[in-house]
Amino acid sequence: MRFMLTDVLRDSGYHVVEARDGEEGLAILLSGQAIDLIVTDVRMPGAIDGLELARRSKALDPSRCVIICSGHLRPQESDPANAFMAKPYAAAALLQIVEQLMGKSPQPRTI
Repeated sequence: MRFMLTDVLRDSGYHVVEARDGEEGLAILLSGQAIDLIVTDVRMPGAIDGLELARRSKALDPSRCVIICSGHLRPQESDPANAFMAKPYAAAALLQIVEQLMGKSPQPRTI
């Protein structure tokens, strides 16, 4: 799913940075690289799940948007996310949420 989503987002003009797990995602956030939005699944390999990554992301930059995807949570359990995607979902639905949160910008945005 991750590979398909990155293709869809890249084809839509977004610059995508991938992380294979929560630890790598957190390392990217701590590196100082500009990240405008995070799309994360709740269940990921490693010690940092998607909810913890969202919390840490918001602690580092409260204005950074976060989309949490899960087949196990309800939307009200996805705090501090800006948006929630129940699995399964279509890539087009995720792209629509990304565009709502980030706007359609002629400038490449980093996800």
